[in-house]
Amino acid sequence: MKDYYKILDLKRDASPELIKQRFRELAFEYHPDVSRNSNTDEVFIEIYEAYDILSQPERKHNYDMLYDFYLNKAAHHVPDEEKAKSDIQNFSASAREKASQKAKIRYRDFIRDLDCFFIPGLKADGTPYSYPMHRNTGISGGAGPMGSIRSKVIEIPIPRSKKAHLFHRTGFLIKVLSFILAIFAFRTTTLQDYNLIIRILIPVLIILAGGIITMITYRMGKVRSKFHARRHPLVIKYRSKGYTRGFHPMISTTPAGVFTWLFRLIF
Repeated sequence: MKDYYKILDLKRDASPELIKQRFRELAFEYHPDVSRNSNTDEVFIEIYEAYDILSQPERKHNYDMLYDFYLNKAAHHVPDEEKAKSDIQNFSASAREKASQKAKIRYRDFIRDLDCFFIPGLKADGTPYSYPMHRNTGISGGAGPMGSIRSKVIEIPIPRSKKAHLFHRTGFLIKVLSFILAIFAFRTTTLQDYNLIIRILIPVLIILAGGIITMITYRMGKVRSKFHARRHPLVIKYRSKGYTRGFHPMISTTPAGVFTWLFRLIF
């Protein structure tokens, strides 16, 4: 009998949310489309099989009874044991078949079956939100100006529904429009008679207004902003491994990182 809790590296009393979170983490690490590990196909199939059983309450109930009896050596009788074993075997075979198909598709398409991170309760049937991260791994080619920074880069696709994607695009357009209006206000002749502080303050207020309108739009649609992506379990996990946001070491090692942060803050 397979130990699905061991496959997912979980304890017997793991909550449904923890089971789901652990599956997402392992699927990102071992899906053949993104993983560089060896034998990823079989590992991914095992992970998917374990999740398929443990994420369904009725299947999990039957499996837990068998798990306690065979693996935990619990002294209790399993009602209709043969039927429970047969059902788990059938579900496992079906899960492995589905997993083998999902191992052949792109990871971005695979996560469409997951829940939308930005609107809980919806399926992630929209374009995923890409969250690039990197970790510096050393210097190559010499020290100082003669050297170059080596890094390991990953891109985490965060599941997003069509509705969330539409709201995020709308928010981006609102911010772009406010930025254009701010530039126009700064350059307009009507402000030329004011001092520099006023000429800067008014465009800043226009940009802030664009941000506030965007947040109100998100709140009305019950959509989390893209800034919430930093709270995604995979992002948190890789941050704990020393990764930081950005697609290049320049983002975290030079002043350009400040301008990049401001750009993300505005848009």
